[in-house]
Amino acid sequence: MKITIIDQDDNGGSWFADRVWTLQDGSFTPPSPTGYLTTPQIDASGILMMHHPPGYIDDWHTAPAVVLGTILRGEVRIQTSDMDTRVLHVGDQFLACDLEGKGRRMSEISGGHYDLALVILNSAPSASAFSQ
Repeated sequence: MKITIIDQDDNGGSWFADRVWTLQDGSFTPPSPTGYLTTPQIDASGILMMHHPPGYIDDWHTAPAVVLGTILRGEVRIQTSDMDTRVLHVGDQFLACDLEGKGRRMSEISGGHYDLALVILNSAPSASAFSQ
């Protein structure tokens, strides 16, 4: 499973890193049959759903905490301070780790609204949670 990470450098600039979750044999719902995979468990402090109306532009901002986001509706353009841009679609995930500095901006690109599911994490997942 692919994930887009938004991180920051020592100068407050933001940038993207494309990663893949590290998966292991699933055992979350025993006694389920074998054959499914899961990520390592990540501690979280909350969940919220976010709705943005058509034409809404979420201008330059940082995350208030490390946030794991999933696009539920719409096509979302995210731009980092190094001017790199990604377009995320329904089902795509991002990990916002840019807590200080210039941040990023987001907008819906297909003329409709966009909805996000956001999980507020206690801390960023360790590097071992991802493969290159």
